[in-house]
Amino acid sequence: MNPKQAQRPTFGMVRPGFQLELERVQRARRALEGVFLVVPVALALAAFALDALPATRYTRAIYELLFFLLLVDIAVAVPDKWRNVVIPVASLAFCLFVAEIFIAAFLNKSGGDAPGFSVSRADLGWGPAAPGIYRGVRTNNDGSTIYDVNYTFTEDLIRKTESAPGGPAIAFFGDSMTFGQGLPDNQTLPQYFADLSGRKIRVLNFAYPGYGPQQFLRPLEVGMFDRVLTGTKIFVYQAAAWQAERASCRAPYAARAPRYEMKDGRLVYMGACAEGLRRLYSDIVLGSSFYQKLIAPSLPGVDGRDIEIYIAELVRCAQLVREKFGARLIVLYSTESAAYLAQTGFTDAMIQERLRQGGVDVVDDTLSFGEFLPGTLFTIPGDGHPTEVVARARATILYRYLVEAEPFVRKALE
Repeated sequence: MNPKQAQRPTFGMVRPGFQLELERVQRARRALEGVFLVVPVALALAAFALDALPATRYTRAIYELLFFLLLVDIAVAVPDKWRNVVIPVASLAFCLFVAEIFIAAFLNKSGGDAPGFSVSRADLGWGPAAPGIYRGVRTNNDGSTIYDVNYTFTEDLIRKTESAPGGPAIAFFGDSMTFGQGLPDNQTLPQYFADLSGRKIRVLNFAYPGYGPQQFLRPLEVGMFDRVLTGTKIFVYQAAAWQAERASCRAPYAARAPRYEMKDGRLVYMGACAEGLRRLYSDIVLGSSFYQKLIAPSLPGVDGRDIEIYIAELVRCAQLVREKFGARLIVLYSTESAAYLAQTGFTDAMIQERLRQGGVDVVDDTLSFGEFLPGTLFTIPGDGHPTEVVARARATILYRYLVEAEPFVRKALE
């Protein structure tokens, strides 16, 4: 026999060294598979932990970093044909993270609200987690304070207003302007109205930052606050045309808000503004500082369809408060939106008229700033929300209107 032939392994045999190497490769592969499973769990736990901490200027950047790491884990685990899809997405996520860090460090204001101030809530999208006092802080990049206030929520998860303990009520709905973001409990518009009435009328403040008219409408439809609203005679919604982007779900931060669409001339509830992957895209990309500061300003603004949905939501609210409570809706409307409405085919006057035609009482609360003393602050410096001066002035406009137009208010003041 040829010696070389004698050294060849027969068919089906495996050299012992090769077998050991194969087993080592298999063990390493199983270990990697375990890592690929552990990483998403670890990242999810990190996200939950981050959610429990007070928000800072870097919170969104950390979320984007976690998303990037998740994509890296997926890219390593999937076959080559899918890896070529995941890698570009991961690269985009990393770019968003870097841009967010830069913008947060040098351009954004710092601060945030206490844990539990804003959590997911069914039918509303977001809101407070529980009754109590929540601290809201906002600072400049140099550390100086813009505002540092406490927000108190009652057992009904609405902002505390000192007013009459019972009797007919006036219920306020709206966004941060009505809520009083950046202002203490005793300087909100509803509280000033209660003070003007001598606290002889029960006043309820259902407003919350970021809300649009859909977060007024949806609770009326499902009866979320019916028990609290029993006996309410007047509903008040503080409006401005720029809320239309919320009403039609254009605003990225409205991803969890209720969504309505016009179907055959009727307003139809369609679920949340964004769900599933669309919500993830809205939270990670559309909500990023990079997108909001560098891309969004160059995109087309609202159009006539957005305004139609906005009007329809408020008109439907007026119908429901009449049907369910025998009450009336008053919209406090600020006419400061000419530039915002430029591409819509609407003006503030046209929107007001459409609301009146739909059964809404409209009160123009636009302020003439020249009537105030020189140096008066109308917005919180470094923030932009209305000051207590504006809240008091608009509360006065509403109070004077209701004293003239609403018998139950005059009776309560006797």
